[in-house]
Amino acid sequence: MASGLFFDPLVALRAAPLISTTCSLLYAWDQHFFLGLLNRPENRATSKPLLQSYFTTFFHRGLPFVVSLVAVSTWTGVANLYIQRPALQARGSVWWYVSGTALAVGHLLFVPWIAPSCQTIMEGTDVNRSLDEWLTLNSRRMLSVDLAAWAAFVVAAVKTLRV
Repeated sequence: MASGLFFDPLVALRAAPLISTTCSLLYAWDQHFFLGLLNRPENRATSKPLLQSYFTTFFHRGLPFVVSLVAVSTWTGVANLYIQRPALQARGSVWWYVSGTALAVGHLLFVPWIAPSCQTIMEGTDVNRSLDEWLTLNSRRMLSVDLAAWAAFVVAAVKTLRV
């Protein structure tokens, strides 16, 4: 089915970074929403004894997923820049793929700021305050590089795949 009649691998490649950044953005929002519920003022006292164990499990299970999404976004973005680049240039989408790819990698630039709050939560030291820090940083990352990467890949895909 490589003929494109039922499945066009080039269309899948052009859309892949948009799909993976959509997943990444939704996952970041879910993290913020669900972990934020545990730190609401009315829940802090009851969530405090659970946070260390919960966050440790959450972190160890979620990290491979997040890293995988960043990797898929990055490498499919790069692949798009190398496969039939003249077609992207003709559609005016090259720089949108470049921007989306760079912004997807930008997700990792937040690690030095986020890692200490993750470590503090997993060690069980001042978990609610550390979760507040993590939530703040997560929302900044989500609303800056994650949202911008998604928007860049939306424009790239729309410009490239338009009829």
